[in-house]
Amino acid sequence: MATVVFDFDSVLVPCESLEVVLARSEGLSDEDLAAIEDLTRQGMEGQIPFAESLARRLAIARPDVGTLMAFGWHLAERPTVGARDLIRHLDEAGHHVWIVSGGFQELLESVGTRLGVPAERIQGVRARWDDDGLFLGLDEACGFCRSKVEGLRDLAPTLPGPVIGVGDGATDLALRTAGLVDHFVAYTEHARREAVVAGADAEASSMASLGEVLATLLP
Repeated sequence: MATVVFDFDSVLVPCESLEVVLARSEGLSDEDLAAIEDLTRQGMEGQIPFAESLARRLAIARPDVGTLMAFGWHLAERPTVGARDLIRHLDEAGHHVWIVSGGFQELLESVGTRLGVPAERIQGVRARWDDDGLFLGLDEACGFCRSKVEGLRDLAPTLPGPVIGVGDGATDLALRTAGLVDHFVAYTEHARREAVVAGADAEASSMASLGEVLATLLP
């Protein structure tokens, strides 16, 4: 038995879900959209801390939960090819599969559970919404609102080892640097970042090749 910790965006799904949700928020100008895209890029490349990138994007867009959930249902029908099958294979082999992401918890659960991951093994950014579903702010008690490292640190002792991280960004590689995962696989089908690949133990460019890499790392 082991644990595989998947990033969500540009791994299990072929896009950056938070960026798309923010871009669909009403009343945004072209300049707003460009700023959101640039802040996403800076955060994924590690140029600015994740928490700063997230806070600045949300301040621009102020999304609503209705837009979030509608996109979640849309995205659940369009996961990365092979993701559902790989998760089922890992589950049948007795391994624990987790999704850890900087995306909104509601969206992660709506997609992740349909991929076969139990809701209790899905962790992301938790927001506060008003009675009309409008964004009020982030849950200050949620470690994942600050960074994946901080969020996963409390969970790590409970995860069966070895623990293998799979992701595409600097925030995912940081789990390896912090010692929270034993191995890290850079997933590059949708986005390839040289610094992330350079720091990874292995690279996978499809779910099929990821399955082959995991076979060499899992007990």
